[in-house]
Amino acid sequence: MDMNSAYEKLCRAEPSWKFPLIIESHINGLRTKEYNPNIPVGYEEVAGEAIKCWEAGACGIHVHNTDMKLIGAEAFEDYMKVMGPAIKKYPDMFWYSTLSAVHEHGEEVSGLEHAELLAKKAGMKICCVDPGVANLPLSADDNGHIHGVGYYVPFSRINNQVDLCNLNNLGIIWGVYEPGYLRTALRYIKMGRSPKGSTFDFYFFGDYGSLAMQPVNTTGVPPTIESLYFYLDMIKDCDLPWFISIWGEGGADTTPLLKRVIELGGHIKTGLELHFDPNRKPTNVELLQEVQELARSVGRPLAKQHEVNDILGL
Repeated sequence: MDMNSAYEKLCRAEPSWKFPLIIESHINGLRTKEYNPNIPVGYEEVAGEAIKCWEAGACGIHVHNTDMKLIGAEAFEDYMKVMGPAIKKYPDMFWYSTLSAVHEHGEEVSGLEHAELLAKKAGMKICCVDPGVANLPLSADDNGHIHGVGYYVPFSRINNQVDLCNLNNLGIIWGVYEPGYLRTALRYIKMGRSPKGSTFDFYFFGDYGSLAMQPVNTTGVPPTIESLYFYLDMIKDCDLPWFISIWGEGGADTTPLLKRVIELGGHIKTGLELHFDPNRKPTNVELLQEVQELARSVGRPLAKQHEVNDILGL
């Protein structure tokens, strides 16, 4: 074995970081109370949950509105109803929306029209871009057939999203569901199309994936240190900050991966948008506190909320 290979160098790397650890709380999403009764739904619950996580030390809040099919001004207004009480109480809250579900619209609709409005009228500084295609399993039948949904973002729509982010100085969160997503993101970055404040979000998928209640996931890479090293080797020539998010771990022990991320200078996204375990139903705050405690055990400082803009280069 080549002891100078990228993998071996990462294996031998001692804990080292340039910045304190950013932990974000992703408080809701497409999962419902059927998955976990602690998932907030509706305007009052979601705003209250954002406040709880912010007060518990989350350095970023990611939130979905009540209907992802809303676009433009309607989506903007719904987000303001969702987050209005939270940002009224904490005007400096660092938060961001998700993409609108626009697969029924023409490709000229980016799905980020509301993000442009949130940037101009509510001070939002970053937004999501998912540059690729993925099959998301939901279940399997007795014949072994997998059932699920396809998540398809064509290049024309990705181009529109990237243009919108550049025009509005919105940092791009490059969602990386699969390695091809990362190769696409790196191409845009190489071409100078990634605004200040952009980051990577490496998705790791457990057996329950993004939406399943059965252990049928086939998407992406598993939540292992080896998978982390694969992605880190791909970005060795790129200095954007990077995060990880672990989806549908289903009770698997992801502590070794989280610990290694903290040791190597990455940041972590946690919360009930991501988490599913049929035998455990934590709260968003509990998941946040678990990562905070792991960081303390490693010895890496936790970022303070006012430091996030500088850390991300905004």
